[in-house]
Amino acid sequence: MDYYVAISIRDLNNDKFNDLVETVHKFSGHIEQTEKDLILSHTDELNMLSCLFQMRENYPEAHYGFSQYLGIAKGLAKIAKATEILISEEIEKKVIENFEIMSLGMLSIEGMSSQILVYRIDIPTKKLQFPKPKPQVLSIPRRNEIVSLQNLLRVSKVVLITKPLGSGTTTFLDQVVEQWQDREIYRTTCTSYGMGLTLKPINQIVAQILGIANLRSIEERQKTIERRLKELDIADIGTSYLALLDFLDLGEEESILEKLELTMRVEVITSTIADIIKRISWIKPVVIIIEDVENMDASSVNFIQHLKDQLIEEDICFILSSTLPQINISGIKEFELRDIEKAQLISMIQEVTGEEMALPPTTPFHVAQYLCLYREEMMSYLYRQYCGQTTIADYGLSFYDIKTIIKRRLELLDEEKEFIFKLAVAGAELDPDELPIDEKEHYLFNYFVKQNYLKHYFNHYIFVNPLLQQEIYNLVPDKEKQHQRLADYYSRIAGFEEQAAYHYREARNYKKAIEFMIKSGDSAIKRGGYEAGIHYYHQTLELCQRQKESVNLELLITLNEALADIYRALGDEQNALKYYKVVLDSYKEILKE
Repeated sequence: MDYYVAISIRDLNNDKFNDLVETVHKFSGHIEQTEKDLILSHTDELNMLSCLFQMRENYPEAHYGFSQYLGIAKGLAKIAKATEILISEEIEKKVIENFEIMSLGMLSIEGMSSQILVYRIDIPTKKLQFPKPKPQVLSIPRRNEIVSLQNLLRVSKVVLITKPLGSGTTTFLDQVVEQWQDREIYRTTCTSYGMGLTLKPINQIVAQILGIANLRSIEERQKTIERRLKELDIADIGTSYLALLDFLDLGEEESILEKLELTMRVEVITSTIADIIKRISWIKPVVIIIEDVENMDASSVNFIQHLKDQLIEEDICFILSSTLPQINISGIKEFELRDIEKAQLISMIQEVTGEEMALPPTTPFHVAQYLCLYREEMMSYLYRQYCGQTTIADYGLSFYDIKTIIKRRLELLDEEKEFIFKLAVAGAELDPDELPIDEKEHYLFNYFVKQNYLKHYFNHYIFVNPLLQQEIYNLVPDKEKQHQRLADYYSRIAGFEEQAAYHYREARNYKKAIEFMIKSGDSAIKRGGYEAGIHYYHQTLELCQRQKESVNLELLITLNEALADIYRALGDEQNALKYYKVVLDSYKEILKE
Protein backbone atom coordinates (compact mmCIF):
# COMPACT_ATOMS: atom_id res chain seq x y z
CA MET A 1 0.00 0.00 0.00
CA ASP A 2 1.28 3.49 -0.86
CA TYR A 3 1.21 6.30 1.69
CA TYR A 4 2.28 9.93 1.56
CA VAL A 5 3.86 12.04 4.29
CA ALA A 6 3.86 15.82 4.13
CA ILE A 7 6.01 17.86 6.51
CA SER A 8 5.41 21.59 6.70
CA ILE A 9 8.37 23.36 8.31
CA ARG A 10 9.93 26.76 7.76
CA ASP A 11 13.43 28.16 7.47
CA LEU A 12 15.50 24.98 7.62
CA ASN A 13 19.15 25.58 6.79
CA ASN A 14 20.84 23.21 4.36
CA ASP A 15 22.25 20.90 7.06
CA LYS A 16 18.93 20.61 8.92
CA PHE A 17 17.11 19.98 5.65
CA ASN A 18 19.56 17.22 4.72
CA ASP A 19 19.21 15.61 8.16
CA LEU A 20 15.43 15.56 7.91
CA VAL A 21 15.45 14.12 4.40
CA GLU A 22 18.01 11.47 5.37
CA THR A 23 15.86 10.46 8.34
CA VAL A 24 12.89 9.94 6.01
CA HIS A 25 15.05 7.96 3.56
CA LYS A 26 16.49 5.84 6.36
CA PHE A 27 13.04 4.66 7.41
CA SER A 28 11.71 3.53 4.05
CA GLY A 29 10.59 6.92 2.78
CA HIS A 30 11.39 8.47 -0.58
CA ILE A 31 11.20 12.23 -1.14
CA GLU A 32 8.62 12.78 -3.85
CA GLN A 33 8.98 16.53 -4.16
CA THR A 34 9.49 19.75 -2.22
CA GLU A 35 7.75 23.10 -2.27
CA LYS A 36 8.23 26.33 -0.40
CA ASP A 37 8.50 25.25 3.30
CA LEU A 38 7.06 21.80 2.48
CA ILE A 39 8.59 18.33 2.09
CA LEU A 40 6.57 15.50 0.52
CA SER A 41 7.61 11.87 0.74
CA HIS A 42 6.26 8.51 -0.37
CA THR A 43 6.42 5.25 1.59
CA ASP A 44 4.94 1.75 1.61
CA GLU A 45 5.25 1.51 5.40
CA LEU A 46 2.30 2.41 7.63
CA ASN A 47 4.72 2.32 10.57
CA MET A 48 6.24 5.53 9.22
CA LEU A 49 3.75 7.14 11.64
CA SER A 50 5.95 5.93 14.51
CA CYS A 51 8.92 7.77 12.99
CA LEU A 52 6.90 10.99 12.90
CA PHE A 53 6.45 10.77 16.68
CA GLN A 54 10.21 10.68 17.16
CA MET A 55 10.82 13.39 14.57
CA ARG A 56 8.64 15.75 16.61
CA GLU A 57 11.36 15.83 19.29
CA ASN A 58 14.01 17.03 16.82
CA TYR A 59 11.66 19.24 14.79
CA PRO A 60 9.10 20.70 17.26
CA GLU A 61 8.16 23.43 14.77
CA ALA A 62 7.04 20.93 12.09
CA HIS A 63 3.44 20.14 11.04
CA TYR A 64 2.62 16.65 9.65
CA GLY A 65 0.03 15.20 7.27
CA PHE A 66 -0.36 11.47 6.48
CA SER A 67 -2.67 9.96 3.85
CA GLN A 68 -2.97 7.50 1.00
CA TYR A 69 -3.33 10.51 -1.29
CA LEU A 70 -0.61 13.03 -2.05
CA GLY A 71 -2.90 16.08 -2.25
CA ILE A 72 -4.65 15.26 1.02
CA ALA A 73 -1.35 14.70 2.88
CA LYS A 74 -0.13 18.09 1.66
CA GLY A 75 -3.36 19.82 2.70
CA LEU A 76 -3.34 18.19 6.15
CA ALA A 77 0.20 19.38 6.84
CA LYS A 78 -0.75 22.94 5.95
CA ILE A 79 -3.68 23.10 8.41
CA ALA A 80 -1.90 21.19 11.22
CA LYS A 81 -0.51 23.07 14.20
CA ALA A 82 3.12 22.67 15.32
CA THR A 83 3.93 19.01 16.25
CA GLU A 84 0.43 17.86 15.20
CA ILE A 85 0.11 14.70 13.08
CA LEU A 86 -3.11 14.84 11.06
CA ILE A 87 -4.45 11.83 9.17
CA SER A 88 -7.32 11.19 6.77
CA GLU A 89 -10.25 8.84 7.34
CA GLU A 90 -8.82 5.78 5.56
CA ILE A 91 -5.67 5.94 7.72
CA GLU A 92 -7.67 6.29 10.96
CA LYS A 93 -9.37 2.93 10.33
CA LYS A 94 -5.98 1.21 9.99
CA VAL A 95 -4.30 2.61 13.09
CA ILE A 96 -7.16 3.08 15.57
CA GLU A 97 -5.99 0.15 17.71
CA ASN A 98 -2.47 1.54 18.06
CA PHE A 99 -3.12 5.22 18.90
CA GLU A 100 -5.42 7.54 20.76
CA ILE A 101 -7.11 9.47 17.96
CA MET A 102 -9.23 12.61 18.10
CA SER A 103 -11.69 13.58 15.38
CA LEU A 104 -11.44 17.22 14.32
CA GLY A 105 -14.59 16.96 12.23
CA MET A 106 -15.14 18.00 8.63
CA LEU A 107 -12.50 20.51 7.56
CA SER A 108 -11.56 22.31 4.36
CA ILE A 109 -8.07 21.72 3.02
CA GLU A 110 -6.19 23.30 0.14
CA GLY A 111 -6.76 21.59 -3.20
CA MET A 112 -10.06 19.88 -2.21
CA SER A 113 -13.41 21.17 -3.47
CA SER A 114 -15.31 19.67 -0.51
CA GLN A 115 -14.53 19.19 3.16
CA ILE A 116 -13.03 15.93 4.45
CA LEU A 117 -13.07 14.19 7.83
CA VAL A 118 -9.77 14.90 9.62
CA TYR A 119 -8.25 13.11 12.61
CA ARG A 120 -5.36 13.94 14.91
CA ILE A 121 -3.09 11.26 16.36
CA ASP A 122 -2.36 12.06 20.00
CA ILE A 123 -0.45 9.30 21.80
CA PRO A 124 0.35 5.64 21.07
CA THR A 125 -1.59 2.98 23.01
CA LYS A 126 0.87 0.23 22.11
CA LYS A 127 4.63 0.03 21.73
CA LEU A 128 5.70 1.91 18.64
CA GLN A 129 6.65 -0.28 15.67
CA PHE A 130 9.25 1.19 13.33
CA PRO A 131 10.06 0.28 9.73
CA LYS A 132 13.33 -1.56 9.30
CA PRO A 133 16.05 0.96 8.40
CA LYS A 134 17.08 0.76 4.77
CA PRO A 135 20.80 0.23 4.15
CA GLN A 136 22.33 3.41 2.76
CA VAL A 137 25.26 1.71 1.01
CA LEU A 138 24.64 -0.05 -2.27
CA SER A 139 26.89 -2.91 -3.28
CA ILE A 140 26.69 -5.83 -5.67
CA PRO A 141 27.06 -9.27 -4.05
CA ARG A 142 29.74 -11.51 -5.55
CA ARG A 143 28.63 -14.84 -4.14
CA ASN A 144 30.22 -17.02 -6.82
CA GLU A 145 33.61 -15.34 -6.45
CA ILE A 146 33.41 -15.61 -2.66
CA VAL A 147 32.92 -19.36 -3.00
CA SER A 148 35.81 -19.56 -5.50
CA LEU A 149 38.12 -17.69 -3.11
CA GLN A 150 37.13 -19.91 -0.18
CA ASN A 151 37.84 -23.00 -2.31
CA LEU A 152 41.26 -21.63 -3.28
CA LEU A 153 42.11 -21.01 0.40
CA ARG A 154 41.61 -24.73 1.05
CA VAL A 155 44.48 -25.36 -1.36
CA SER A 156 46.76 -22.43 -0.52
CA LYS A 157 47.15 -20.51 2.74
CA VAL A 158 48.42 -17.40 0.91
CA VAL A 159 46.35 -15.80 -1.88
CA LEU A 160 46.99 -12.68 -3.95
CA ILE A 161 43.83 -11.01 -5.30
CA THR A 162 44.70 -9.08 -8.45
CA LYS A 163 42.37 -6.45 -9.81
CA PRO A 164 42.25 -3.21 -11.81
CA LEU A 165 42.14 0.00 -9.76
CA GLY A 166 38.58 0.90 -8.78
CA SER A 167 37.16 -2.60 -9.32
CA GLY A 168 35.65 -2.90 -5.83
CA THR A 169 38.18 -5.13 -4.05
CA THR A 170 37.53 -3.58 -0.64
CA THR A 171 33.78 -4.16 -0.97
CA PHE A 172 34.45 -7.73 -2.13
CA LEU A 173 36.65 -8.35 0.92
CA ASP A 174 33.95 -6.83 3.16
CA GLN A 175 31.55 -9.43 1.78
CA VAL A 176 34.10 -12.20 2.32
CA VAL A 177 34.69 -11.18 5.94
CA GLU A 178 30.93 -11.23 6.62
CA GLN A 179 31.02 -14.99 5.97
CA TRP A 180 33.72 -15.55 8.62
CA GLN A 181 32.14 -14.75 11.96
CA ASP A 182 33.98 -17.74 13.46
CA ARG A 183 37.48 -16.41 12.59
CA GLU A 184 39.86 -13.82 13.93
CA ILE A 185 40.25 -11.20 11.19
CA TYR A 186 43.18 -8.76 11.14
CA ARG A 187 43.12 -6.29 8.29
CA THR A 188 44.99 -3.27 6.98
CA THR A 189 45.62 -1.25 3.83
CA CYS A 190 48.93 -0.11 2.36
CA THR A 191 48.08 3.38 1.20
CA SER A 192 50.22 5.11 -1.41
CA TYR A 193 52.12 7.95 0.21
CA GLY A 194 54.88 8.73 -2.27
CA MET A 195 57.15 6.79 0.10
CA GLY A 196 55.92 3.70 1.91
CA LEU A 197 56.12 4.29 5.66
CA THR A 198 58.50 1.67 7.04
CA LEU A 199 56.75 -1.34 8.62
CA LYS A 200 53.53 0.66 9.10
CA PRO A 201 51.18 -2.08 7.77
CA ILE A 202 52.89 -4.62 10.03
CA ASN A 203 52.59 -2.24 12.99
CA GLN A 204 48.86 -1.89 12.31
CA ILE A 205 48.31 -5.65 12.09
CA VAL A 206 50.31 -6.25 15.29
CA ALA A 207 48.36 -3.49 17.11
CA GLN A 208 45.09 -5.23 16.17
CA ILE A 209 46.41 -8.63 17.28
CA LEU A 210 47.45 -7.22 20.67
CA GLY A 211 44.20 -5.28 21.10
CA ILE A 212 45.84 -1.83 21.28
CA ALA A 213 44.74 -0.36 17.93
CA ASN A 214 42.24 2.01 19.56
CA LEU A 215 44.28 2.84 22.67
CA ARG A 216 46.13 6.14 22.91
CA SER A 217 48.20 6.29 26.10
CA ILE A 218 51.54 4.47 26.18
CA GLU A 219 50.89 3.13 29.68
CA GLU A 220 47.53 1.65 28.66
CA ARG A 221 49.11 0.01 25.61
CA GLN A 222 51.95 -1.45 27.67
CA LYS A 223 49.55 -2.95 30.22
CA THR A 224 47.34 -4.40 27.46
CA ILE A 225 50.34 -6.00 25.71
CA GLU A 226 51.52 -7.59 28.95
CA ARG A 227 48.03 -8.91 29.73
CA ARG A 228 47.64 -10.29 26.19
CA LEU A 229 50.95 -12.17 26.38
CA LYS A 230 49.91 -13.74 29.70
CA GLU A 231 46.51 -14.75 28.28
CA LEU A 232 48.24 -16.52 25.38
CA ASP A 233 50.70 -18.24 27.75
CA ILE A 234 53.77 -16.99 25.84
CA ALA A 235 56.82 -18.90 27.07
CA ASP A 236 59.37 -16.06 27.35
CA ILE A 237 57.09 -13.15 28.24
CA GLY A 238 59.97 -10.85 29.25
CA THR A 239 61.81 -10.96 25.92
CA SER A 240 58.59 -10.92 23.90
CA TYR A 241 57.26 -7.94 25.84
CA LEU A 242 60.43 -5.87 25.41
CA ALA A 243 60.75 -6.79 21.72
CA LEU A 244 57.15 -5.67 21.06
CA LEU A 245 57.67 -2.39 22.91
CA ASP A 246 60.74 -1.74 20.76
CA PHE A 247 58.98 -2.66 17.54
CA LEU A 248 55.91 -0.52 18.31
CA ASP A 249 58.05 2.35 19.65
CA LEU A 250 56.46 2.10 23.11
CA GLY A 251 59.65 1.53 25.10
CA GLU A 252 61.09 4.15 27.42
CA GLU A 253 64.61 2.72 27.80
CA GLU A 254 67.43 1.80 25.42
CA SER A 255 66.17 -0.52 22.70
CA ILE A 256 67.15 -4.19 22.91
CA LEU A 257 66.69 -4.40 19.13
CA GLU A 258 69.41 -1.79 18.60
CA LYS A 259 71.89 -4.05 20.40
CA LEU A 260 71.29 -6.91 17.95
CA GLU A 261 72.73 -7.43 14.49
CA LEU A 262 70.49 -6.20 11.68
CA THR A 263 69.28 -9.61 10.52
CA MET A 264 68.72 -10.73 14.11
CA ARG A 265 66.37 -7.80 14.75
CA VAL A 266 63.90 -9.00 12.15
CA GLU A 267 64.25 -12.60 13.31
CA VAL A 268 63.50 -11.76 16.95
CA ILE A 269 60.42 -9.67 16.27
CA THR A 270 59.11 -12.02 13.53
CA SER A 271 59.44 -15.02 15.82
CA THR A 272 57.70 -13.16 18.63
CA ILE A 273 54.74 -12.12 16.46
CA ALA A 274 54.55 -15.54 14.77
CA ASP A 275 54.32 -17.20 18.19
CA ILE A 276 51.45 -14.89 19.21
CA ILE A 277 49.50 -15.48 15.98
CA LYS A 278 50.10 -19.23 16.18
CA ARG A 279 48.66 -19.40 19.70
CA ILE A 280 45.61 -17.36 18.67
CA SER A 281 45.04 -19.79 15.78
CA TRP A 282 44.85 -22.67 18.26
CA ILE A 283 41.73 -20.99 19.65
CA LYS A 284 40.25 -19.61 16.40
CA PRO A 285 41.33 -19.75 12.74
CA VAL A 286 43.15 -16.54 11.80
CA VAL A 287 42.87 -14.50 8.59
CA ILE A 288 45.32 -11.67 7.85
CA ILE A 289 44.18 -9.32 5.06
CA ILE A 290 46.50 -6.70 3.56
CA GLU A 291 45.13 -4.57 0.72
CA ASP A 292 47.13 -2.74 -1.95
CA VAL A 293 50.41 -4.51 -1.21
CA GLU A 294 51.98 -2.88 -4.27
CA ASN A 295 52.42 0.16 -1.97
CA MET A 296 54.06 -1.84 0.82
CA ASP A 297 57.59 -0.85 1.87
CA ALA A 298 60.40 -3.36 1.24
CA SER A 299 60.85 -4.21 4.93
CA SER A 300 57.15 -5.05 5.33
CA VAL A 301 57.31 -7.32 2.27
CA ASN A 302 60.28 -9.15 3.77
CA PHE A 303 58.50 -9.34 7.12
CA ILE A 304 55.37 -10.92 5.59
CA GLN A 305 57.55 -13.43 3.73
CA HIS A 306 59.25 -14.54 6.98
CA LEU A 307 55.98 -14.54 8.90
CA LYS A 308 54.09 -16.72 6.45
CA ASP A 309 57.03 -19.15 6.22
CA GLN A 310 56.94 -19.63 10.00
CA LEU A 311 53.14 -20.08 10.09
CA ILE A 312 52.67 -22.30 7.04
CA GLU A 313 51.63 -25.32 9.12
CA GLU A 314 49.10 -23.41 11.27
CA ASP A 315 45.41 -22.60 10.66
CA ILE A 316 46.23 -19.14 9.30
CA CYS A 317 45.39 -17.59 5.93
CA PHE A 318 46.97 -14.56 4.28
CA ILE A 319 44.87 -12.64 1.75
CA LEU A 320 46.72 -9.93 -0.14
CA SER A 321 45.41 -7.65 -2.88
CA SER A 322 47.28 -5.73 -5.55
CA THR A 323 46.82 -3.96 -8.87
CA LEU A 324 50.02 -5.72 -9.99
CA PRO A 325 49.93 -9.39 -11.04
CA GLN A 326 53.19 -10.18 -9.21
CA ILE A 327 54.73 -9.07 -5.91
CA ASN A 328 57.99 -9.95 -4.16
CA ILE A 329 56.47 -12.66 -1.96
CA SER A 330 56.94 -16.30 -2.91
CA GLY A 331 54.59 -19.23 -2.46
CA ILE A 332 51.33 -17.46 -3.27
CA LYS A 333 48.35 -18.39 -5.41
CA GLU A 334 46.82 -15.74 -7.64
CA PHE A 335 43.08 -15.02 -7.65
CA GLU A 336 41.85 -12.65 -10.35
CA LEU A 337 38.84 -10.57 -9.37
CA ARG A 338 36.66 -10.36 -12.44
CA ASP A 339 34.88 -7.22 -13.59
CA ILE A 340 31.29 -6.78 -12.48
CA GLU A 341 28.90 -7.23 -15.39
CA LYS A 342 27.68 -3.98 -16.89
CA ALA A 343 24.04 -5.10 -16.49
CA GLN A 344 24.52 -5.25 -12.70
CA LEU A 345 26.00 -1.75 -12.63
CA ILE A 346 23.08 -0.45 -14.71
CA SER A 347 20.66 -2.11 -12.27
CA MET A 348 22.47 -0.50 -9.34
CA ILE A 349 22.05 2.94 -10.90
CA GLN A 350 18.41 2.26 -11.72
CA GLU A 351 17.69 1.30 -8.10
CA VAL A 352 18.81 4.74 -6.93
CA THR A 353 17.77 6.99 -9.80
CA GLY A 354 14.79 5.10 -11.19
CA GLU A 355 16.32 5.42 -14.66
CA GLU A 356 17.99 2.87 -16.90
CA MET A 357 20.96 4.30 -18.75
CA ALA A 358 23.52 3.01 -21.22
CA LEU A 359 26.98 2.90 -19.64
CA PRO A 360 30.39 3.11 -21.28
CA PRO A 361 33.10 0.70 -20.04
CA THR A 362 33.39 1.67 -16.38
CA THR A 363 34.29 0.52 -12.83
CA PRO A 364 32.28 0.08 -9.61
CA PHE A 365 34.21 3.02 -8.12
CA HIS A 366 33.13 5.25 -11.00
CA VAL A 367 29.50 4.17 -10.57
CA ALA A 368 29.65 4.69 -6.80
CA GLN A 369 30.99 8.22 -7.28
CA TYR A 370 28.26 8.94 -9.84
CA LEU A 371 25.59 7.83 -7.35
CA CYS A 372 27.13 10.02 -4.64
CA LEU A 373 26.99 12.99 -7.01
CA TYR A 374 23.42 12.08 -8.01
CA ARG A 375 22.28 12.15 -4.38
CA GLU A 376 24.15 15.38 -3.66
CA GLU A 377 22.80 17.11 -6.78
CA MET A 378 19.30 15.85 -5.97
CA MET A 379 19.51 17.18 -2.41
CA SER A 380 20.68 20.54 -3.76
CA TYR A 381 17.80 20.56 -6.26
CA LEU A 382 15.22 19.68 -3.56
CA TYR A 383 16.58 22.29 -1.16
CA ARG A 384 16.33 25.03 -3.79
CA GLN A 385 12.68 24.07 -4.30
CA TYR A 386 12.11 24.04 -0.52
CA CYS A 387 13.54 27.58 -0.36
CA GLY A 388 11.10 28.67 -3.07
CA GLN A 389 13.76 29.18 -5.73
CA THR A 390 12.93 28.59 -9.40
CA THR A 391 14.23 25.22 -10.67
CA ILE A 392 14.03 23.26 -13.87
CA ALA A 393 10.92 21.15 -14.37
CA ASP A 394 12.58 17.84 -13.48
CA TYR A 395 15.90 16.48 -12.32
CA GLY A 396 18.37 14.24 -14.15
CA LEU A 397 22.12 13.68 -14.26
CA SER A 398 24.26 12.38 -17.11
CA PHE A 399 27.01 9.82 -16.50
CA TYR A 400 30.19 11.94 -16.71
CA ASP A 401 33.83 10.84 -16.67
CA ILE A 402 35.32 10.31 -13.22
CA LYS A 403 37.31 13.58 -13.19
CA THR A 404 34.20 15.64 -13.93
CA ILE A 405 32.15 13.80 -11.31
CA ILE A 406 34.68 14.36 -8.52
CA LYS A 407 35.22 18.00 -9.55
CA ARG A 408 31.45 18.59 -9.44
CA ARG A 409 31.19 16.91 -6.02
CA LEU A 410 33.79 19.32 -4.69
CA GLU A 411 31.98 22.31 -6.22
CA LEU A 412 28.89 21.39 -4.19
CA LEU A 413 30.86 21.76 -0.95
CA ASP A 414 31.02 25.07 0.89
CA GLU A 415 33.74 25.87 3.42
CA GLU A 416 34.34 22.10 3.83
CA LYS A 417 36.19 22.06 0.50
CA GLU A 418 39.35 23.58 2.00
CA PHE A 419 39.38 20.85 4.64
CA ILE A 420 39.21 17.97 2.16
CA PHE A 421 41.97 19.66 0.13
CA LYS A 422 44.17 19.64 3.27
CA LEU A 423 43.46 15.94 3.78
CA ALA A 424 44.23 15.05 0.16
CA VAL A 425 47.64 16.73 0.49
CA ALA A 426 48.29 15.03 3.84
CA GLY A 427 47.89 11.57 2.28
CA ALA A 428 45.46 8.70 1.80
CA GLU A 429 45.60 7.59 5.46
CA LEU A 430 44.83 10.15 8.15
CA ASP A 431 45.11 10.23 11.92
CA PRO A 432 43.49 13.40 13.34
CA ASP A 433 45.97 13.42 16.24
CA GLU A 434 48.92 13.46 13.84
CA LEU A 435 47.75 16.35 11.68
CA PRO A 436 48.08 20.12 12.25
CA ILE A 437 44.31 20.57 12.28
CA ASP A 438 42.36 22.61 14.82
CA GLU A 439 40.25 20.42 17.12
CA LYS A 440 37.23 22.54 16.19
CA GLU A 441 37.48 21.04 12.68
CA HIS A 442 37.70 17.40 13.79
CA TYR A 443 33.94 16.94 13.34
CA LEU A 444 34.56 17.28 9.59
CA PHE A 445 36.20 13.85 9.50
CA ASN A 446 32.86 12.24 10.32
CA TYR A 447 31.10 14.66 7.98
CA PHE A 448 33.21 13.35 5.09
CA VAL A 449 32.60 9.76 6.20
CA LYS A 450 28.89 10.50 5.92
CA GLN A 451 29.49 12.04 2.48
CA ASN A 452 31.37 8.90 1.35
CA TYR A 453 34.75 10.58 0.90
CA LEU A 454 36.39 8.86 3.89
CA LYS A 455 35.86 5.77 5.99
CA HIS A 456 36.72 5.26 9.63
CA TYR A 457 39.40 2.62 10.10
CA PHE A 458 40.23 1.88 13.76
CA ASN A 459 41.66 5.13 15.19
CA HIS A 460 42.28 6.76 11.82
CA TYR A 461 40.57 7.56 8.53
CA ILE A 462 41.32 6.61 4.94
CA PHE A 463 39.92 7.82 1.62
CA VAL A 464 37.34 5.38 0.28
CA ASN A 465 39.57 4.82 -2.72
CA PRO A 466 43.11 5.97 -3.63
CA LEU A 467 41.71 7.27 -6.93
CA LEU A 468 39.45 9.68 -5.04
CA GLN A 469 42.35 11.05 -3.01
CA GLN A 470 44.48 11.46 -6.15
CA GLU A 471 41.77 13.23 -8.14
CA ILE A 472 41.09 15.64 -5.27
CA TYR A 473 44.83 16.20 -4.85
CA ASN A 474 45.11 17.13 -8.53
CA LEU A 475 42.57 19.93 -7.94
CA VAL A 476 44.34 21.46 -4.91
CA PRO A 477 45.40 25.01 -5.97
CA ASP A 478 48.34 25.54 -3.55
CA LYS A 479 49.93 22.10 -3.18
CA GLU A 480 53.51 23.22 -2.60
CA LYS A 481 52.53 25.67 0.12
CA GLN A 482 50.50 22.99 1.93
CA HIS A 483 53.30 20.42 1.57
CA GLN A 484 55.77 22.92 3.05
CA ARG A 485 53.44 23.59 5.98
CA LEU A 486 53.07 19.87 6.71
CA ALA A 487 56.80 19.27 6.31
CA ASP A 488 57.68 22.01 8.80
CA TYR A 489 55.15 20.55 11.23
CA TYR A 490 56.43 16.97 10.99
CA SER A 491 60.09 18.03 11.09
CA ARG A 492 59.59 19.15 14.69
CA ILE A 493 58.16 15.81 15.89
CA ALA A 494 60.35 12.80 16.69
CA GLY A 495 59.34 9.67 14.76
CA PHE A 496 57.86 11.54 11.78
CA GLU A 497 61.00 11.82 9.68
CA GLU A 498 59.46 9.92 6.76
CA GLN A 499 56.43 12.22 6.60
CA ALA A 500 58.68 15.29 6.77
CA ALA A 501 60.93 13.93 4.00
CA TYR A 502 57.98 13.23 1.70
CA HIS A 503 56.38 16.65 2.14
CA TYR A 504 59.68 18.54 1.79
CA ARG A 505 60.29 16.70 -1.48
CA GLU A 506 56.82 17.53 -2.79
CA ALA A 507 57.33 21.17 -1.71
CA ARG A 508 60.54 21.18 -3.81
CA ASN A 509 62.56 22.00 -0.72
CA TYR A 510 65.23 19.50 -1.77
CA LYS A 511 67.88 20.44 0.76
CA LYS A 512 65.51 19.67 3.64
CA ALA A 513 64.13 16.62 1.81
CA ILE A 514 67.60 15.11 1.55
CA GLU A 515 68.27 15.79 5.24
CA PHE A 516 65.09 14.02 6.32
CA MET A 517 65.41 11.17 3.83
CA ILE A 518 68.73 10.31 5.49
CA LYS A 519 67.06 10.55 8.91
CA SER A 520 64.26 8.30 7.59
CA GLY A 521 66.84 5.69 6.57
CA ASP A 522 68.51 5.87 9.99
CA SER A 523 65.14 5.52 11.74
CA ALA A 524 64.09 2.55 9.58
CA ILE A 525 67.30 0.67 10.37
CA LYS A 526 66.91 1.25 14.13
CA ARG A 527 63.51 -0.45 13.92
CA GLY A 528 64.91 -3.41 12.01
CA GLY A 529 63.72 -2.22 8.60
CA TYR A 530 67.11 -2.41 6.91
CA GLU A 531 65.61 -2.99 3.43
CA ALA A 532 63.64 0.24 3.74
CA GLY A 533 66.71 2.00 5.13
CA ILE A 534 68.80 0.97 2.12
CA HIS A 535 65.96 2.09 -0.16
CA TYR A 536 65.89 5.54 1.48
CA TYR A 537 69.65 5.95 1.14
CA HIS A 538 69.55 4.99 -2.55
CA GLN A 539 66.63 7.37 -3.17
CA THR A 540 68.63 10.10 -1.45
CA LEU A 541 71.64 9.47 -3.67
CA GLU A 542 69.44 9.69 -6.76
CA LEU A 543 67.95 12.97 -5.53
CA CYS A 544 71.44 14.32 -4.80
CA GLN A 545 72.49 13.59 -8.38
CA ARG A 546 69.47 15.53 -9.73
CA GLN A 547 69.73 18.40 -7.26
CA LYS A 548 73.49 18.95 -6.96
CA GLU A 549 73.09 22.51 -5.71
CA SER A 550 71.33 21.14 -2.58
CA VAL A 551 74.22 18.90 -1.42
CA ASN A 552 77.85 19.10 -0.36
CA LEU A 553 80.72 16.60 -0.23
CA GLU A 554 80.38 16.03 3.51
CA LEU A 555 76.77 14.91 3.11
CA LEU A 556 77.67 12.53 0.28
CA ILE A 557 80.41 10.99 2.43
CA THR A 558 77.94 10.45 5.29
CA LEU A 559 75.43 8.83 2.93
CA ASN A 560 77.90 6.47 1.24
CA GLU A 561 79.39 5.53 4.59
CA ALA A 562 75.94 4.67 5.95
CA LEU A 563 75.31 2.39 2.95
CA ALA A 564 78.71 0.74 3.36
CA ASP A 565 78.06 0.09 7.08
CA ILE A 566 74.68 -1.53 6.37
CA TYR A 567 76.01 -3.81 3.66
CA ARG A 568 78.91 -4.84 5.91
CA ALA A 569 76.46 -5.61 8.75
CA LEU A 570 74.45 -7.76 6.33
CA GLY A 571 77.57 -9.62 5.23
CA ASP A 572 77.49 -8.18 1.71
CA GLU A 573 81.23 -7.44 1.45
CA GLN A 574 81.12 -6.60 -2.28
CA ASN A 575 78.64 -3.74 -1.87
CA ALA A 576 80.26 -2.63 1.38
CA LEU A 577 83.67 -2.26 -0.32
CA LYS A 578 82.04 -0.42 -3.23
CA TYR A 579 80.66 2.32 -0.98
CA TYR A 580 83.71 2.43 1.31
CA LYS A 581 85.77 3.09 -1.84
CA VAL A 582 83.51 6.05 -2.68
CA VAL A 583 84.06 7.40 0.85
CA LEU A 584 87.84 6.92 0.57
CA ASP A 585 87.98 8.64 -2.83
CA SER A 586 85.98 11.55 -1.43
CA TYR A 587 88.44 12.01 1.43
CA LYS A 588 91.32 11.97 -1.10
CA GLU A 589 89.62 14.80 -2.97
CA ILE A 590 89.32 16.78 0.24
CA LEU A 591 93.02 16.24 1.05
CA LYS A 592 94.03 17.42 -2.43
CA GLU A 593 92.18 20.64 -1.85
